[in-house]
Amino acid sequence: MANNAMEQIKHLVVVMMENRSFDNLLGFLYADVNNHPPINIPAPPSGAQTTFDGLIDSNPNSPFWNPSNADYFAGKEPVKVFATRSTTGAQPFLVPDHDPHEEFPNITFQIMGPPGWAGPKMMGFLVDYITTDPGHPEKANQLMESYSPEQVSVISQLARNYAVSDRWFCSTPNQTLPNRAFMHAGTSMGRVNNKPEPLYDADTIFELLEDTGHSWRVYNDTFLMSCARLQFPQLWEPLLKPHFRGVEEFEEDAAAGSLPEYSFVEPSFQLEPNDMHPPHDVSLGEQFLLRIWKAVSGGKNWNSTLLVTTFDEHGGCYDHVEPPPAIPPDAASNPGEAGFHFDRYGVRIPTLLISPYIEAGTVFRSPTAVPYDHTSILATLRDWLRIPAERMLRSERVAQAPTFANVITRSQPRTDLPAIALSDAQAKPTTRLVAVNDLQWAMLRAQAKRYLHNLANLPKLRMLRTPPPKSRPR
Repeated sequence: MANNAMEQIKHLVVVMMENRSFDNLLGFLYADVNNHPPINIPAPPSGAQTTFDGLIDSNPNSPFWNPSNADYFAGKEPVKVFATRSTTGAQPFLVPDHDPHEEFPNITFQIMGPPGWAGPKMMGFLVDYITTDPGHPEKANQLMESYSPEQVSVISQLARNYAVSDRWFCSTPNQTLPNRAFMHAGTSMGRVNNKPEPLYDADTIFELLEDTGHSWRVYNDTFLMSCARLQFPQLWEPLLKPHFRGVEEFEEDAAAGSLPEYSFVEPSFQLEPNDMHPPHDVSLGEQFLLRIWKAVSGGKNWNSTLLVTTFDEHGGCYDHVEPPPAIPPDAASNPGEAGFHFDRYGVRIPTLLISPYIEAGTVFRSPTAVPYDHTSILATLRDWLRIPAERMLRSERVAQAPTFANVITRSQPRTDLPAIALSDAQAKPTTRLVAVNDLQWAMLRAQAKRYLHNLANLPKLRMLRTPPPKSRPR
């Protein structure tokens, strides 16, 4: 590790995409070298090979499978469907082409199996997915198809040229908004689903940075209000509007060297979505990530910028690694909704660290017994910006989360700049109508509540606009 580690970083940029598991996008990242990457952090024991916890090509002895028969959980022999390399079909970048279930009961089944199941974990993804399109069970096997590095060349090339974690879990086995709440607030206030309430009355990292004198902005790829701002009503404050900008302004700020200390970047979730949420077009998400990479790496302050790309949750996509135990973040989560004690993490998600101070080919894991999750970003912000513990967000998860300063290993920045390009396999993006997903529903509901909030304040706003009465001449 470089002696001053994160001291070399002046700008932290976090991009959070939607609903893909680690195996779904990066399971075959190092399959060509038998899952032995160049570097592990922490380093393996003396004499041991480096490892990458990915997938192998499908074969009858592969341990990476799910049963397609529900009666497997009643003791029948499994009808095995193996994880395979490359998505297939007429529209391979729309796989899976039905939105998998991501509600708390479904995620619990995907990981744990049915109540009372004492067999192996991570066996319920396919059986659960079949219920999304019960009339066409023959199409369900697509859930076990993983994108090849050639198909998702942008995220794969970035991962191999910088650092990727094969032990980064989403904060909770729940839907998008609870996980994004952990990202911004260190807690979901005990909530496990996007519905029925999309608004969160919790302190966030944004107010904390504002109060402690640190610069921040949220950039999103649409003219609609960002998801982060919609989710937390205190961020509706009009005086905070300059902190919320479009991706075009992100590109301008990066080029000019005027990015804030902390930038949070969102794709488009609703209009022409490029968030990678199934069944949205993955190639559009690749284009978005390439755009962010080019802006950061071509920006004036590239040598002092750390780019983090991650996902909110797995979205029902297959992964083979069982999530470890967790501690509840606060009293509201112990227990929270549905009696859940927030005592386990969610499924693994792809998370990359990109900086000229990181060696190519790095695969990193937590240096402590606590794994990486969204709150590791908050913990890293705390330590990097020297935010006093007494002023930090009140979350036990944040307090115990490992930081990723240990991945910054170079004392001098690299002088090479990898050529990151879209795959030739990507066809013209496919546009089609798909059902509104739960996140889109929640955002629409939040927008409606915001408009009602604004209407309630109209009398106050009119008073502010009304000039004082003129005094009559005496």
